[in-house]
Amino acid sequence: MRHFTLLLLLFWPAFVQAQFFFDYPPRQRVEQRQERFTPPQFKGGEEAVKSYLQKNFKRPETRENVDGRIVVAVIVNAKGNVEEAQVLRSLTKSLDSEAVRVCRKMKFKPATSGKKKVRGRVDITFPIRKGRLSFFNLPTTDV
Repeated sequence: MRHFTLLLLLFWPAFVQAQFFFDYPPRQRVEQRQERFTPPQFKGGEEAVKSYLQKNFKRPETRENVDGRIVVAVIVNAKGNVEEAQVLRSLTKSLDSEAVRVCRKMKFKPATSGKKKVRGRVDITFPIRKGRLSFFNLPTTDV
């Protein structure tokens, strides 16, 4: 038994090196095969999203003095059009429906996986202060 443990301790470094030497598939090739995913992006970036929302978001007729955020999940197809918009964080029904209406009209640069255009999701945040859309250094898109 002692001889076995001595042999094991003696040849352990060679065994470990052999595992790394015969590692299949090589890690370098696996990393090369992984495709890079980029989420959908609104044309013009973050500032363009803010200006688009301020321009198109209309305050509902019911004057509600509420504060908070509406978060809408948007599914963008491979052509850059919005397929689906769903409210993730709600405030009131009238404000939520207006946020969904605005999101459905948006045009995006589609998500890509490698060089192929694919469906993707982006979350759009509507910061509401006293029933109105207002931005004070708050992000509008989350990936």
